[in-house]
Formats: sequence, structure tokens, C-alpha cells
Amino acid sequence: MSHDQAQEQLSLVTTIMPLLRYNDAMGFLLYIWQLPQNIIGYALSRRARRIVLGDGSSFYLWHGPGSVSLGEYIIVSSPGALGHELGHRKQSRILGPLYLLVIGLPSLAWCILHTYTPLRRLDYYGFYTEAWAERIRRGRKEEL
Repeated sequence: MSHDQAQEQLSLVTTIMPLLRYNDAMGFLLYIWQLPQNIIGYALSRRARRIVLGDGSSFYLWHGPGSVSLGEYIIVSSPGALGHELGHRKQSRILGPLYLLVIGLPSLAWCILHTYTPLRRLDYYGFYTEAWAERIRRGRKEEL
């Protein structure tokens, strides 16, 4: 096996780690429950650097605009955004296939409006998608 082939296989394994780390049927079902956002999150994560934490969990660091949580893929431009994005991941786990319609698209629209219009004077975290993620972040007692 060539070095390039080995690197390609290692890349594939680390890419599907969010699915493999569950090691049980419930984890597999959770991944499938969030499949639409996991597909998009996987595609975006390919443009970011994976950071593995001491407990084995991971997130992705990129130089893109802002941060996003899509299924099990948390992609941040700054590690300081990780807590908030964990809140969005919990929303995804709750809403499953409805997440993109209920949270994802409204959150993206709010981010654009808040950045490029006079709405920037309003509290960013006052919008329902962000307020809910913050409540989850502040109130979490266990790993999300």
C-alpha cells in the first residue's frame, strides 16, 4: 500500500468518526435521523482542520465566515464559538430532519440580515434560533 493510499484510508476513517464513535444501534439511528444536515456538514468539514479533544470528541476549525453546526459536524472559525454550536447540535438531535427548516435556514437568514442590514443593532442572540442554542449552552449538565 502506498503512502497516498494509506493517507486516503486514514482520511476516510477520520471523516466518518462522528458515525463510528457511537458504537451502537442508537448512535447509528441518531446519525441517520440527522442525515440531511450530516451530509452538508460532512461536505463543509472537508474544507476545515479537524481538532480532536482529550475526550475523543472533535470539531472542525476553518477560516470561513462564522461558525455552523450541521448534525454531528461542528465547524467553527474560533474555538470560542464551540459552546454555542454545541447548542445547535443539540437542536439538530432533537429536530432531526426538520432542523434545516426550523433552525438552519432561519439562522442563516438571521445571520445575513444581522450582518448586512440595520438589524445589526438588535441583539444577535435575541433571535429564537440563537436564544434557544444559548439556553442549551448555559443549561447543559451533560455532554451534548
